[in-house]
Amino acid sequence: MSANGSRLISIDGVNANAVTNAARSLADDHRRHRAGISHWGASGIFDELTVADAEAGTPSPRTLLLLYAADLAFRLRWEIRPALDEGRLVIAAPYVSTAAAFGQAAGLDPSWLAHLFHFAPPAAEHHLVDPAPETRGRSRRVRRVLLAAS
Repeated sequence: MSANGSRLISIDGVNANAVTNAARSLADDHRRHRAGISHWGASGIFDELTVADAEAGTPSPRTLLLLYAADLAFRLRWEIRPALDEGRLVIAAPYVSTAAAFGQAAGLDPSWLAHLFHFAPPAAEHHLVDPAPETRGRSRRVRRVLLAAS
C-alpha cells in the first residue's frame, strides 16, 4: 500500500466472465478502501474490430497485443492513475499477465512482450483466476499466485 493508501491489484485469466466476477467479488470485499475496477476495452478500441468489414481481415496476435497495450495506456491515464492518486484501491481486470500469456502462446518473443508493457506500473498483488472452475464443479474463486512487494 502506498503512502496515500492506494494499491493496484491485477486479476488475470483466460475466462473473461470469471475474471469479471472475481474482480467484482474482490471489490465488494474491499468496499471500505473505495475499490474500483478497470476493465479491458475501456478505450473502445476493440469495438472498432467488431464493426470492421470482413475485408479488413483477422488481426494478428501482434496487432491484438498492440491494441491491448493502447487500451491499457488509456486505462492507466484515465482510470487507474487518477484513482490511485485519490488513495483508492484499483483492481485491473485483466492487466499485463493475461496479454503476456496470450503473446507467449502465440509464439511472440518474451522480450518484445516485456518491452511492450514496460510502461505499466507493477501491481501490489497479482491474482490468477481459475480458467473454468464451473466446469469442474467448484465455486468461482481467485487464487493468489504471487504477492509482490508493494
